[in-house]
Amino acid sequence: MSIVSARNIVCLYVCQEVAATADVAAMWNSLVYNSGFVAVRPTRNSERLYRTMKSMTIESATKYDDQQVLYRAINLLRKQNTGLRLTVLNENRFLCGRDYFEKQRRWFAPNDGHNCDETKQDSSCAVVVHNNWIFTKAAKVYRFREHLMWMYDGDDQYYTSNTRLYMTYVNQAPKQHWTAAVVESEISALKTAMTIGYLLNRTVILPRFHNGSEAFERPLNAILHIGSFDKYFAGHYRENSFLRHPKVPPDVKSGLSEKLAVDNFGVTHTPRQRMKISDTVIGRQLGEMRDKVLMFENLHDVQVLLGKRSSDIAFINKTHRAFFRSEYNQKTSSAIA
Repeated sequence: MSIVSARNIVCLYVCQEVAATADVAAMWNSLVYNSGFVAVRPTRNSERLYRTMKSMTIESATKYDDQQVLYRAINLLRKQNTGLRLTVLNENRFLCGRDYFEKQRRWFAPNDGHNCDETKQDSSCAVVVHNNWIFTKAAKVYRFREHLMWMYDGDDQYYTSNTRLYMTYVNQAPKQHWTAAVVESEISALKTAMTIGYLLNRTVILPRFHNGSEAFERPLNAILHIGSFDKYFAGHYRENSFLRHPKVPPDVKSGLSEKLAVDNFGVTHTPRQRMKISDTVIGRQLGEMRDKVLMFENLHDVQVLLGKRSSDIAFINKTHRAFFRSEYNQKTSSAIA
Protein backbone atom coordinates (compact mmCIF):
# COMPACT_ATOMS: atom_id res chain seq x y z
CA MET A 1 0.00 0.00 0.00
CA SER A 2 1.36 3.45 -0.89
CA ILE A 3 1.74 6.26 1.60
CA VAL A 4 -0.95 8.25 -0.24
CA SER A 5 -3.40 5.32 -0.09
CA ALA A 6 -2.73 4.79 3.62
CA ARG A 7 -3.24 8.50 4.28
CA ASN A 8 -6.57 8.44 2.43
CA ILE A 9 -7.78 5.47 4.47
CA VAL A 10 -6.88 7.22 7.73
CA CYS A 11 -8.63 10.42 6.59
CA LEU A 12 -11.73 8.45 5.66
CA TYR A 13 -11.99 6.82 9.05
CA VAL A 14 -11.27 10.07 10.90
CA CYS A 15 -13.93 11.93 8.94
CA GLN A 16 -16.43 9.22 9.76
CA GLU A 17 -15.56 9.45 13.43
CA VAL A 18 -15.62 13.22 13.80
CA ALA A 19 -18.11 14.31 11.13
CA ALA A 20 -20.11 17.15 12.67
CA THR A 21 -20.52 15.58 16.09
CA ALA A 22 -17.38 16.70 17.92
CA ASP A 23 -14.78 19.43 18.23
CA VAL A 24 -12.04 16.93 19.04
CA ALA A 25 -11.79 13.17 18.53
CA ALA A 26 -8.86 11.47 20.24
CA MET A 27 -7.47 7.97 20.39
CA TRP A 28 -8.13 6.28 23.72
CA ASN A 29 -4.97 5.59 25.70
CA SER A 30 -6.34 2.60 27.65
CA LEU A 31 -7.02 4.97 30.57
CA VAL A 32 -7.34 8.54 29.22
CA TYR A 33 -7.48 10.49 25.97
CA ASN A 34 -4.33 9.97 23.92
CA SER A 35 -2.51 13.09 22.75
CA GLY A 36 -0.48 11.14 20.20
CA PHE A 37 -3.26 11.00 17.60
CA VAL A 38 -6.04 13.60 17.72
CA ALA A 39 -8.49 14.74 15.06
CA VAL A 40 -9.38 18.43 15.50
CA ARG A 41 -12.18 20.34 13.77
CA PRO A 42 -11.66 24.11 13.29
CA THR A 43 -14.15 25.29 15.93
CA ARG A 44 -14.05 27.86 18.68
CA ASN A 45 -14.03 25.12 21.32
CA SER A 46 -11.11 23.23 19.80
CA GLU A 47 -9.15 26.50 19.55
CA ARG A 48 -9.94 27.21 23.19
CA LEU A 49 -8.69 23.73 24.16
CA TYR A 50 -5.30 24.20 22.54
CA ARG A 51 -4.90 27.76 23.80
CA THR A 52 -5.57 26.40 27.29
CA MET A 53 -2.96 23.67 26.80
CA LYS A 54 -0.43 26.26 25.62
CA SER A 55 -1.08 28.47 28.65
CA MET A 56 -0.71 25.54 31.02
CA THR A 57 2.60 24.60 29.43
CA ILE A 58 3.99 28.14 29.67
CA GLU A 59 2.68 29.09 33.10
CA SER A 60 3.23 25.87 35.03
CA ALA A 61 6.39 25.52 37.08
CA THR A 62 5.99 21.76 36.75
CA LYS A 63 7.04 20.15 33.49
CA TYR A 64 4.02 18.29 32.13
CA ASP A 65 4.11 16.13 29.02
CA ASP A 66 1.57 16.55 26.24
CA GLN A 67 -0.57 13.70 27.59
CA GLN A 68 -0.89 15.32 31.02
CA VAL A 69 -1.56 18.76 29.58
CA LEU A 70 -4.36 17.47 27.34
CA TYR A 71 -5.95 15.68 30.29
CA ARG A 72 -5.76 18.76 32.54
CA ALA A 73 -7.07 21.12 29.86
CA ILE A 74 -10.07 18.89 29.10
CA ASN A 75 -10.98 18.68 32.79
CA LEU A 76 -10.68 22.46 33.21
CA LEU A 77 -12.89 23.29 30.21
CA ARG A 78 -15.48 20.74 31.32
CA LYS A 79 -15.64 22.36 34.76
CA GLN A 80 -16.12 25.72 33.04
CA ASN A 81 -19.03 24.32 31.00
CA THR A 82 -17.57 25.61 27.76
CA GLY A 83 -19.51 23.10 25.70
CA LEU A 84 -16.38 21.36 24.43
CA ARG A 85 -17.51 18.29 22.50
CA LEU A 86 -15.17 15.31 22.79
CA THR A 87 -15.37 11.84 21.35
CA VAL A 88 -13.14 8.80 21.24
CA LEU A 89 -11.96 7.43 17.91
CA ASN A 90 -13.10 3.88 17.16
CA GLU A 91 -11.17 1.73 19.63
CA ASN A 92 -10.97 -1.15 17.16
CA ARG A 93 -9.37 1.03 14.48
CA PHE A 94 -7.26 3.53 16.45
CA LEU A 95 -5.28 1.84 19.22
CA CYS A 96 -2.59 2.71 21.71
CA GLY A 97 0.42 0.44 22.10
CA ARG A 98 -0.87 -1.30 25.21
CA ASP A 99 -4.20 -2.24 23.63
CA TYR A 100 -2.80 -3.31 20.26
CA PHE A 101 0.43 -5.08 21.23
CA GLU A 102 0.29 -6.21 24.85
CA LYS A 103 -3.39 -6.90 25.54
CA GLN A 104 -3.75 -8.80 22.28
CA ARG A 105 -0.41 -10.57 22.76
CA ARG A 106 0.81 -9.42 19.38
CA TRP A 107 4.49 -10.07 19.84
CA PHE A 108 5.30 -10.45 16.13
CA ALA A 109 3.95 -9.47 12.73
CA PRO A 110 0.95 -11.57 11.60
CA ASN A 111 1.58 -14.52 9.34
CA ASP A 112 1.78 -13.96 5.60
CA GLY A 113 -1.62 -13.93 3.99
CA HIS A 114 -3.33 -12.21 6.91
CA ASN A 115 -6.43 -10.45 5.64
CA CYS A 116 -8.42 -7.72 7.28
CA ASP A 117 -12.07 -8.66 7.84
CA GLU A 118 -14.04 -5.41 8.01
CA THR A 119 -17.10 -7.25 9.34
CA LYS A 120 -15.32 -8.16 12.57
CA GLN A 121 -15.45 -5.69 15.41
CA ASP A 122 -11.87 -6.22 16.54
CA SER A 123 -8.43 -4.72 16.10
CA SER A 124 -7.41 -6.95 13.17
CA CYS A 125 -8.18 -4.02 10.84
CA ALA A 126 -6.43 -1.32 12.86
CA VAL A 127 -5.90 1.92 10.94
CA VAL A 128 -3.55 3.70 13.37
CA VAL A 129 -1.40 2.17 16.11
CA HIS A 130 0.35 4.51 18.54
CA ASN A 131 3.73 3.08 19.54
CA ASN A 132 3.45 4.04 23.19
CA TRP A 133 3.34 2.22 26.54
CA ILE A 134 6.97 1.31 25.93
CA PHE A 135 10.09 3.20 27.00
CA THR A 136 13.13 4.36 24.99
CA LYS A 137 13.29 5.30 21.34
CA ALA A 138 15.38 2.21 20.60
CA ALA A 139 12.63 -0.11 21.87
CA LYS A 140 9.95 1.76 19.92
CA VAL A 141 11.90 1.43 16.68
CA TYR A 142 12.65 -2.25 17.37
CA ARG A 143 8.97 -3.03 18.04
CA PHE A 144 7.79 -1.35 14.85
CA ARG A 145 10.48 -3.19 12.88
CA GLU A 146 9.47 -6.51 14.44
CA HIS A 147 5.88 -5.90 13.35
CA LEU A 148 6.83 -4.85 9.78
CA MET A 149 5.57 -1.35 10.53
CA TRP A 150 8.89 0.40 9.80
CA MET A 151 9.86 1.34 6.25
CA TYR A 152 12.83 3.70 6.74
CA ASP A 153 15.91 2.22 5.06
CA GLY A 154 18.52 4.80 6.10
CA ASP A 155 21.94 5.54 4.66
CA ASP A 156 23.16 2.08 5.71
CA GLN A 157 20.46 0.38 3.57
CA TYR A 158 19.06 -1.40 6.60
CA TYR A 159 16.72 -3.47 4.42
CA THR A 160 17.85 -3.11 0.82
CA SER A 161 21.58 -3.89 0.94
CA ASN A 162 22.51 -6.57 -1.56
CA THR A 163 26.08 -6.98 -0.30
CA ARG A 164 25.53 -7.49 3.43
CA LEU A 165 25.75 -11.06 4.72
CA TYR A 166 23.60 -12.49 7.52
CA MET A 167 23.30 -15.42 9.89
CA THR A 168 20.49 -16.72 12.04
CA TYR A 169 19.59 -19.58 14.36
CA VAL A 170 16.61 -21.05 16.19
CA ASN A 171 15.71 -21.24 19.87
CA GLN A 172 13.88 -24.52 20.34
CA ALA A 173 10.74 -24.33 22.46
CA PRO A 174 11.45 -25.54 26.02
CA LYS A 175 10.31 -29.09 26.73
CA GLN A 176 8.91 -27.94 30.06
CA HIS A 177 7.41 -24.78 31.49
CA TRP A 178 9.52 -21.67 31.40
CA THR A 179 12.22 -21.23 34.01
CA ALA A 180 14.88 -18.59 34.53
CA ALA A 181 17.40 -21.10 33.17
CA VAL A 182 15.63 -21.02 29.78
CA VAL A 183 16.13 -17.27 29.45
CA GLU A 184 19.74 -17.48 30.60
CA SER A 185 20.42 -20.20 28.04
CA GLU A 186 18.85 -18.15 25.25
CA ILE A 187 20.80 -15.04 26.23
CA SER A 188 23.98 -17.13 26.20
CA ALA A 189 23.11 -18.40 22.71
CA LEU A 190 22.56 -14.80 21.56
CA LYS A 191 26.01 -13.85 22.84
CA THR A 192 27.45 -16.76 20.87
CA ALA A 193 25.56 -15.67 17.74
CA MET A 194 26.81 -12.09 18.06
CA THR A 195 30.36 -13.43 18.46
CA ILE A 196 30.11 -15.56 15.31
CA GLY A 197 28.62 -12.58 13.48
CA TYR A 198 31.57 -10.47 14.61
CA LEU A 199 34.10 -13.04 13.39
CA LEU A 200 32.45 -13.55 10.00
CA ASN A 201 31.31 -9.95 9.50
CA ARG A 202 27.70 -11.11 9.32
CA THR A 203 24.60 -9.43 10.72
CA VAL A 204 22.60 -11.61 13.14
CA ILE A 205 18.90 -12.12 12.41
CA LEU A 206 17.30 -12.74 15.77
CA PRO A 207 15.44 -15.92 16.67
CA ARG A 208 12.31 -15.90 18.78
CA PHE A 209 12.83 -16.06 22.53
CA HIS A 210 10.71 -17.67 25.24
CA ASN A 211 9.28 -16.11 28.34
CA GLY A 212 6.32 -16.38 30.70
CA SER A 213 4.81 -19.32 32.56
CA GLU A 214 3.81 -21.03 29.31
CA ALA A 215 7.08 -20.24 27.52
CA PHE A 216 5.42 -18.11 24.86
CA GLU A 217 7.48 -17.01 21.88
CA ARG A 218 8.50 -13.44 22.59
CA PRO A 219 10.61 -10.68 20.99
CA LEU A 220 13.96 -9.51 22.30
CA ASN A 221 12.50 -6.62 24.31
CA ALA A 222 10.69 -9.16 26.51
CA ILE A 223 14.00 -10.23 28.01
CA LEU A 224 16.63 -7.55 27.29
CA HIS A 225 16.84 -3.77 27.55
CA ILE A 226 16.97 -2.67 23.90
CA GLY A 227 18.52 0.74 24.58
CA SER A 228 21.50 -0.87 26.32
CA PHE A 229 21.84 -3.53 23.63
CA ASP A 230 21.68 -0.95 20.83
CA LYS A 231 24.37 1.16 22.46
CA TYR A 232 26.88 -1.52 21.47
CA PHE A 233 25.21 -3.62 18.78
CA ALA A 234 22.92 -1.31 16.79
CA GLY A 235 23.27 -2.19 13.12
CA HIS A 236 24.78 -5.59 13.87
CA TYR A 237 21.48 -7.43 14.28
CA ARG A 238 18.06 -7.57 12.65
CA GLU A 239 14.62 -8.35 14.01
CA ASN A 240 13.12 -11.85 13.67
CA SER A 241 10.72 -10.75 10.91
CA PHE A 242 13.49 -9.19 8.81
CA LEU A 243 13.39 -11.70 5.94
CA ARG A 244 9.66 -11.07 5.54
CA HIS A 245 10.08 -7.33 5.01
CA PRO A 246 9.03 -6.20 1.50
CA LYS A 247 12.20 -4.15 0.99
CA VAL A 248 14.61 -7.03 1.58
CA PRO A 249 16.01 -8.17 -1.81
CA PRO A 250 14.66 -11.50 -3.11
CA ASP A 251 18.14 -13.02 -3.42
CA VAL A 252 18.70 -12.36 0.31
CA LYS A 253 15.39 -14.02 1.19
CA SER A 254 16.18 -17.05 -0.92
CA GLY A 255 19.92 -17.20 -0.24
CA LEU A 256 19.71 -19.52 2.76
CA SER A 257 22.42 -22.05 3.50
CA GLU A 258 21.70 -25.62 4.48
CA LYS A 259 21.24 -26.12 8.22
CA LEU A 260 24.60 -25.92 10.00
CA ALA A 261 25.33 -27.93 13.15
CA VAL A 262 28.35 -26.93 15.21
CA ASP A 263 28.56 -30.58 16.31
CA ASN A 264 29.98 -31.26 12.86
CA PHE A 265 32.90 -28.87 13.25
CA GLY A 266 35.17 -31.57 14.65
CA VAL A 267 35.22 -30.29 18.24
CA THR A 268 35.43 -32.98 20.90
CA HIS A 269 33.24 -32.56 23.97
CA THR A 270 31.09 -34.62 26.34
CA PRO A 271 27.28 -34.24 26.43
CA ARG A 272 27.43 -32.46 29.79
CA GLN A 273 30.14 -30.06 28.70
CA ARG A 274 29.63 -26.71 27.10
CA MET A 275 31.06 -26.93 23.59
CA LYS A 276 33.99 -24.53 23.22
CA ILE A 277 35.03 -23.55 19.71
CA SER A 278 38.00 -21.36 18.82
CA ASP A 279 37.75 -18.41 16.47
CA THR A 280 40.15 -20.30 14.18
CA VAL A 281 37.68 -23.17 13.77
CA ILE A 282 34.85 -20.74 13.03
CA GLY A 283 36.93 -19.06 10.35
CA ARG A 284 38.05 -22.34 8.81
CA GLN A 285 34.58 -23.89 8.72
CA LEU A 286 32.51 -20.86 7.75
CA GLY A 287 34.76 -18.09 6.53
CA GLU A 288 34.55 -19.02 2.85
CA MET A 289 30.79 -19.59 2.74
CA ARG A 290 29.06 -16.97 0.58
CA ASP A 291 25.42 -17.83 1.23
CA LYS A 292 23.48 -14.67 2.00
CA VAL A 293 22.14 -16.19 5.23
CA LEU A 294 23.89 -18.88 7.26
CA MET A 295 21.29 -21.04 9.04
CA PHE A 296 22.37 -22.59 12.34
CA GLU A 297 20.35 -25.37 13.96
CA ASN A 298 21.25 -24.55 17.54
CA LEU A 299 23.75 -22.38 19.41
CA HIS A 300 22.84 -23.36 22.95
CA ASP A 301 25.68 -24.56 25.17
CA VAL A 302 28.19 -23.28 22.61
CA GLN A 303 30.95 -20.83 23.48
CA VAL A 304 33.25 -19.23 20.95
CA LEU A 305 36.74 -18.49 22.27
CA LEU A 306 38.31 -15.30 20.96
CA GLY A 307 41.98 -14.46 20.71
CA LYS A 308 43.95 -11.70 22.40
CA ARG A 309 43.83 -9.10 19.66
CA SER A 310 42.74 -5.62 20.76
CA SER A 311 39.64 -5.88 18.56
CA ASP A 312 38.68 -9.18 20.23
CA ILE A 313 39.12 -7.73 23.69
CA ALA A 314 37.01 -4.71 22.70
CA PHE A 315 34.25 -7.03 21.47
CA ILE A 316 34.32 -9.08 24.68
CA ASN A 317 33.94 -5.85 26.67
CA LYS A 318 30.88 -5.00 24.56
CA THR A 319 29.21 -8.26 25.48
CA HIS A 320 29.82 -7.50 29.15
CA ARG A 321 28.12 -4.11 28.86
CA ALA A 322 25.26 -4.68 26.43
CA PHE A 323 23.14 -7.40 28.04
CA PHE A 324 20.75 -6.04 30.66
CA ARG A 325 17.55 -7.86 31.64
CA SER A 326 14.29 -5.98 31.22
CA GLU A 327 10.54 -6.49 30.91
CA TYR A 328 8.50 -5.99 27.74
CA ASN A 329 7.69 -2.30 28.26
CA GLN A 330 11.36 -1.52 29.05
CA LYS A 331 10.46 0.60 32.08
CA THR A 332 13.32 -0.81 34.14
CA SER A 333 16.50 -2.74 33.52
CA SER A 334 18.41 -4.91 35.95
CA ALA A 335 21.86 -6.38 36.35
CA ILE A 336 23.89 -7.50 33.38
CA ALA A 337 22.55 -10.77 32.02
